[in-house]
Amino acid sequence: MTMRGTFAAEPGAIRLRPWTILLSAACVLVFGGPVTVRAQPAIPSAASLPGDDAKLFLAADTVDYDTRNDVVTATGGVQIDYGEYKLVARRLIYNQKTRRLIAVGDVELKQPDGNLIYADQIDVTDDFRDGFIEALRLETPENTRFAAAQAVRGDGATTFERGVYTACEACREHPERPPLWQIKARRIIWDEKEKLIRYYGARFELFGAPIAYLPYFQSADPTVKRQSGFLAPEFRTSSDLGYGVRVPYFMVLNDSADVTVAGTYYTKQGFLAEAEYRQAFDNGMFTLKTAGIIQQDRTGFDDDTPDFDNKTRGMVGSTGKFALSDRWTFGWDVLVQSDENFANTYDITGYSDGKRVSEVYLTGLGERSYFDLRAQKFQYQSDEAALAHQQPYVLPSLDYERIEPESVFGGELKLTANLASIHRNEDSVTRLCNTYLTGGIEPEDDCAKPFDGPQFRPGALRYEGLEGSYTRATTALEWKNSYILPVGLVLTPLASVRGDLYTADMSSNGSSLPIYANGNRDTNNPFGAIDIDDDGSRGMATAALEARYPYLIETAYGSHVIEPIGQIIVRPNETQIGYLPNEDAQTLVFNTANLFSLDKFSGYDRLEGGTRANLGLRYAGSFDGGYSIDAVIGQSYHLGGVNSYAERDLSLVGYDSGLETDRSDYVGSLSFGMPSGVTFGTQGRFDEKDFALRRADLYGAYTGPVASGYVAYSFIDAQPTYGSIDDQNQITAGASLKFDQNWTAYGTIGYDLENSSVIRQGVALGWADECFSVLLAFEDENSSYSDDNGSTTVMFKVGLRTLTNFNEPYDIGL
Repeated sequence: MTMRGTFAAEPGAIRLRPWTILLSAACVLVFGGPVTVRAQPAIPSAASLPGDDAKLFLAADTVDYDTRNDVVTATGGVQIDYGEYKLVARRLIYNQKTRRLIAVGDVELKQPDGNLIYADQIDVTDDFRDGFIEALRLETPENTRFAAAQAVRGDGATTFERGVYTACEACREHPERPPLWQIKARRIIWDEKEKLIRYYGARFELFGAPIAYLPYFQSADPTVKRQSGFLAPEFRTSSDLGYGVRVPYFMVLNDSADVTVAGTYYTKQGFLAEAEYRQAFDNGMFTLKTAGIIQQDRTGFDDDTPDFDNKTRGMVGSTGKFALSDRWTFGWDVLVQSDENFANTYDITGYSDGKRVSEVYLTGLGERSYFDLRAQKFQYQSDEAALAHQQPYVLPSLDYERIEPESVFGGELKLTANLASIHRNEDSVTRLCNTYLTGGIEPEDDCAKPFDGPQFRPGALRYEGLEGSYTRATTALEWKNSYILPVGLVLTPLASVRGDLYTADMSSNGSSLPIYANGNRDTNNPFGAIDIDDDGSRGMATAALEARYPYLIETAYGSHVIEPIGQIIVRPNETQIGYLPNEDAQTLVFNTANLFSLDKFSGYDRLEGGTRANLGLRYAGSFDGGYSIDAVIGQSYHLGGVNSYAERDLSLVGYDSGLETDRSDYVGSLSFGMPSGVTFGTQGRFDEKDFALRRADLYGAYTGPVASGYVAYSFIDAQPTYGSIDDQNQITAGASLKFDQNWTAYGTIGYDLENSSVIRQGVALGWADECFSVLLAFEDENSSYSDDNGSTTVMFKVGLRTLTNFNEPYDIGL
């Protein structure tokens, strides 16, 4: 019996094997009897079943049914649609006695899981669980590909004989060319139960040329995001450690936990062991990492350093972050190690930064409030152990802020609270001299003058931190409102009160350098010794008024806003300047960013006092085509009381800031924006008397589809009080260029113009496409400008998608 055309089957009472229904559907329609269609998984992986109401559609030029031998044959443009299964072939043969199905000629099969199978011939059982395929090519939804001369499926696994695996697409212009990389193996077994792919007799090829051979290795199923196994090895080199090879192994414990163990052998120092455990929960995750080594050759390090002084070295580190609710977060980042520099020396990932903070924190964020509670230990990883001992413990720090937008008299009310309690084991003091000569004798200068208590002269000592304990609690309440007058003038009155409670028990032995008086060396008298043992309170009340008059000018080509700004701030003098520790307000850069700030100190330990006015002019222009200009110029005036910036504290903050005189230096800034992706600008501070340049910053950047880059220049006038005898001129630049679609070049440099010295430089060249990445990089950092003794790094990385870390970003300062 021969039939032609397209047939469809509807669900019914009779239940047959899937492929019995597939190829006998036309006969059923002729001889009667509805059928129910049920699908089974197809090669090479199990798939979800279609629903009971799925319809089967068979289209072919000719369908023959041999009733004597129970053989159904469909020929000529065979197409079968059943649920999410799609099959195309030139010829289809089904033997109901043997329950074998054979599809021949340009076979294409699409499975519910997205896999596409191309073959010359498929011979499978009618439940699709076992079968044989010739000249197979398989494409997965993850854009990976298998090919084999023959493939056999059975017992939940597919075996590819003389198989090939790659994650690269074939070249469209020259499909006959081999992919960028591929693995050819005598046998490849895809175990779908264990989600593993095993390769026997594997040969790695790059651009068709063999580069490596392994008798056996395995990788994860492309659908698996986490799979136990060895990760790509890493090669390292160091003058202190020697040459090293790091081999990591990744273990999946369950759906929410895994472990990575790694061993690194260094030719000079021996074997370094590492292990990291990661655990995820519904509301967060945590990690626990350990590392340790017994050093073989401590003499490879400099004397009197933590690296030299310790033979058995190690660390334990942990991070965690948990959402206690939609507003509260609890977390930590803690490092405990045997000495001050272990994690930095051995480049332990996540813990090697020269400056880091170990902390435990609790934060909360409300609609109008913020809460942050932390316990911290500042850590300085360096060859100099003293620097680590000088870092403080903060136990604890607390910040709280709440804003009520409409409260008293319709204005905004803001409550701010801060608590800081620190302890330091060793003081940190820098002796600053305007003149210093070697040879044992100094001339009569600031360094030779006797110390006179906290109100010391410029160029004496700067106390970055005192030994002992200090606790300060601050609460401030601020009210402000804005009124817009009919003429367009915007007035903003402000009133605030602040109160501090403190207790301090801190001291310093001062400078250990020799003192010279009248040309003679004096070793009997201490220089700069200080002792603070006090507790008490202080307060500050502020009344301020700000006036802005924005004036809008619209033209045919854009709009312009010219806005004069003025502030008047009235308050009493700052008290106890120089007699209390300064731990959080040691930096002060006066520019247009803080010109109109009520308090220009960066922290709570100092507070601005006296009466002051801030005046400035702002211009903002917006032009057709996406161009923009923003400019600010202004000056600050000390009108009455004690100028806080002229009274130097223990950290010498305020001196040479441009605010220490009654009429401050001028500050200005100018920035441009362009639709092409170019932005550039400058800001500067100029002497109030002769407009001499005291500080300047220039920057420019471009971001485009092919290239991007930046350049920045900084100038800082000499500041002898801070130990900077000469001007500072530094320029940094970086760029990236993408060419030939896949290639990208990177470069960066930092240069000290004053001393004609390279600060930092790096170059890198990378290739990346859909399946392969390679990176070659060189980076060098001058130890004279580095917090962690500088370094030189040469790196070569290769990434194969689905097999190793792939196309990871690399930071060379861009």
